[in-house]
Amino acid sequence: MNGLRPTISESEEAGDDRLILGCPKCGEVGRFRFALLARRAFEEHVDDEHPVAQSPLDQVRTLVDLAETVPGVWEGKASAETYMVHQHAEDRFEVQVVGLRATIEAHLSTLDEARIVIGGHAGVIGPALATAATIQLRHPTPVHAVRLE
Repeated sequence: MNGLRPTISESEEAGDDRLILGCPKCGEVGRFRFALLARRAFEEHVDDEHPVAQSPLDQVRTLVDLAETVPGVWEGKASAETYMVHQHAEDRFEVQVVGLRATIEAHLSTLDEARIVIGGHAGVIGPALATAATIQLRHPTPVHAVRLE
């Protein structure tokens, strides 16, 4: 459940709701009669209060923001450099570093691959995030898939 594990302990007080449900981030969440009800309540709590973090590709898209200036040309600023991405064909992109008047040599077939390259070059994303985003890009999750945690 998003990396969080509930704590379920028994209360010393007499009564029906003797199980205390605790969240590692929030503390006590509630009291329940049955452990199964407490676990389900914790799942709902986590979904509402501690949503899943962005996917690696979404993080890259947030860190490397590109705006289309004219059709087929995107521009963005990362770190101290300005980058331009040119689309030469349906699956061929080129990245230019404007301040250095240089072109980054890489085989790029999507705009997201260009973002990953720019983020790595600018130092705003690390190798682990770049690798995770590339894996996600190559192996997308089907829309109907259910995340297992």
